[in-house]
Amino acid sequence: MAVTTTPAIAAQPVPSAVESVHTTVLGTMTSTWTPAGLYSLRWEDCQRDRHGMGFCDGRAEDLDQRLHEYFATGHAAFDGVRLDEQGWTEFTKRVYQCCREITPGTTNTYKELAHRAGNRAASRAVGAAMARNRVLLVIPCHRVVSAGGKLRGFSAPGGLQTKQFLLDLESQ
Repeated sequence: MAVTTTPAIAAQPVPSAVESVHTTVLGTMTSTWTPAGLYSLRWEDCQRDRHGMGFCDGRAEDLDQRLHEYFATGHAAFDGVRLDEQGWTEFTKRVYQCCREITPGTTNTYKELAHRAGNRAASRAVGAAMARNRVLLVIPCHRVVSAGGKLRGFSAPGGLQTKQFLLDLESQ
């Protein structure tokens, strides 16, 4: 996998951010880094002009190695990646932390995740948090399913097919 970096150009300005590009089997991903940590990791749904390359301090290379391991084996230690939590409510932080604890190859329902995050009645709020997840794979929202075990919503390119691919990859 190759890593390139460029100053961040995001929908919402992120102060002092640097972007890095990661090539995966499912396409190009872009990570946005702030001094606080990983702000976002997302798949690119179109090609962008990438000139004006910027400095990266090694965090992107480390993430690139973890992504390479993940797509090769279905498992990687993303728990060591420090996240920038700006803009998250306390409940969202708990939901994301609990989501990061879901073992690869397994799933939790929105209701189970709500219970683990401290509010059994907050299934819809968990769904909303998963839909707003800006750190794909590191916060493995693809491991969260509906009460009947069915796949529901996945905002990354490829939608539910990508979600199923990731679950299958982790189950190998």
